[in-house]
Amino acid sequence: MAATKQSLSHTKKKNQSEILKDPCPICESDLYLSEEFTKRIGLLDSHREVHGWICPKCKSEFDLNDNIVYIYGENSIQGKA
Repeated sequence: MAATKQSLSHTKKKNQSEILKDPCPICESDLYLSEEFTKRIGLLDSHREVHGWICPKCKSEFDLNDNIVYIYGENSIQGKA
């Protein structure tokens, strides 16, 4: 009779392909935070509807289809919010 080896781990390990990634199209910064939250900064219109987002690292602005609206680099002049 052959001995069977049991796994003592109760959780399934994730391999590299299962880890979620959400890179910024401009700076490649990972915007993934969790399954429910993102690092993206939402932009609201006057009716409080989301119409785009901003990358918190490079400050570039995108519409809801991830099309670039404005590209801000490290040397761009910006005001304080």
